[in-house]
Amino acid sequence: MATQLVEVEPFRMAVRDPFLEVLIRLVGEPNGAPTALHAYEATCAWWDEHAEGPTADELLDSMFEPTDWLAVIDDRKRPLSAQSAQLQLLRDWLLLYWCRLGAISFVAGVDIVVRPGSPALLAAEPRG
Repeated sequence: MATQLVEVEPFRMAVRDPFLEVLIRLVGEPNGAPTALHAYEATCAWWDEHAEGPTADELLDSMFEPTDWLAVIDDRKRPLSAQSAQLQLLRDWLLLYWCRLGAISFVAGVDIVVRPGSPALLAAEPRG
C-alpha cells in the first residue's frame, strides 16, 4: 500500500487572542519542557519550605512575575470580567498541561494542594 503526502495549509487565527498567544508561548517548544520542569521544581521547593504543597494559585504566583497577569497581557478589547475568565482558563490549562507531562500531580476540583510529579517523566520529554 503506497502512502501519499497531503499538504495542509497552516492554521491561522482569524482574530488575535492575547491569552491564547501567551499559552502557546508557555507550552510551545522550546519553552514547554523547561516550563514544566520549572513547575516541578517550584512544587518541590514549596513542599521543602512549607511542609505542604502550594495551592494552584500559589504555585503559579511563585513561578511567574509579575503575579498580576492582566497587567502583562494586553487585551483592552474585552471587558475586565471576560479578561478574568480568560485568565482563569489559561491558568487551568497550564496546570492540566503540566499534569499530563507528569511535572505535577493535581486534580482540579478535588485537590487543594499541588504535589510534585515525577522527574523521570520529565527526563523523557524531548528538549528543544
